[in-house]
Amino acid sequence: MRISKLDRIVIVIVVLSIIGVGLVAVLSNPANQTPKVAYLYPAFGGVQNVWISPIDNPENQQQMTFSEYGIYDFDVSDDGHWLAFAEKNSEGSAQIRMLDIPNKRVIDLVNCVEIEAYCTTPAFSPDGTKLAYQRSESINGVYGLSRIWLVDLTSPSYDTIPLIRDTQVVGHSPIWSQDNNTLAFYSADTTQPGILIYDFVARGGDDVQLRFIPSSYGAMGSVSPNGQEIIFPEVVRRNEQIFTHLRMADLLDKTFESFTDPQGPTDDVAVQWSPDGRTVAFARKYTDDRWTVGQQLYLRDVETEDNLTPIAYDENYNTSYFRWNSMGTRLVMQRFPLQNEDGTANRNAAPEVWVYDLETENLTKVIDNAFLPQWASP
Repeated sequence: MRISKLDRIVIVIVVLSIIGVGLVAVLSNPANQTPKVAYLYPAFGGVQNVWISPIDNPENQQQMTFSEYGIYDFDVSDDGHWLAFAEKNSEGSAQIRMLDIPNKRVIDLVNCVEIEAYCTTPAFSPDGTKLAYQRSESINGVYGLSRIWLVDLTSPSYDTIPLIRDTQVVGHSPIWSQDNNTLAFYSADTTQPGILIYDFVARGGDDVQLRFIPSSYGAMGSVSPNGQEIIFPEVVRRNEQIFTHLRMADLLDKTFESFTDPQGPTDDVAVQWSPDGRTVAFARKYTDDRWTVGQQLYLRDVETEDNLTPIAYDENYNTSYFRWNSMGTRLVMQRFPLQNEDGTANRNAAPEVWVYDLETENLTKVIDNAFLPQWASP
């Protein structure tokens, strides 16, 4: 049977379509994409803007924002497509803008100058449909306590509303659970310090959407990927000195337990839950003969105290800001060289961005004089 010219064209189109679909599938697989990190640069000696570097070729960095007055902070969407940032301006405030990274298109999300507000700390929901941010509104020329607001990224006009309409519910530093249902933030109410947990759909069968966890440390912890637990730093007094340990709250059972020993010879200040839901990275400094000048990074299984593993260990460095990649195989971190190799104080120190690969145990410096690193690829 002879194949007509039309049939041959159809066959070629079908084959090319199959190949195209295959290529898209391969290239869209996070394992096949070049890992990239974003950060603010320079930390000292200039105006801070967002830059992105591939970790296998850090010198090939690209500047993403070009702000005259600088970027306060930023977030990258989980798919690596969008960059939300708080841009400072000549009015002494900051507004929320968003960059379409592939197309280099900038969108003004919230004009905070117009509404006389100071808006910072954008945080994408994992599914990319919402953006949380903190917003302080001006009262007689003075910015008040911040509240958490949301931008609807599915709306053509990018509608923005307060997360909670009650103006007395104030807070900062919003973080999401990986299932998109939980948004946690630290209460800015100094008379009742703690962490507020908001569920878009109430968990546990009691119809309670907003829960309060007392905590006097003043900073957020890390929500488990399923949104059912949170690990957070808490202040403890030992021998007339103030230290920090980690606590864990089960949001379904409404129970609390110590994640690290409050009376142990340790000071634990920061924590990040791995995407696998089983592993936690946290920053620790021992107070006994294992003491180091800075915080060191450790891994621990959530269910047991066994297998406490130091990573990226260097007594001359402090590490307290770090983030997992989406597969839980790498950590990007901000490290500060407090000492020189000879143990003397490093008087010209500046923060550095590094990446640690858990599979190869390789630690790679990405850039000097940069801070607030995040993953910029899935």
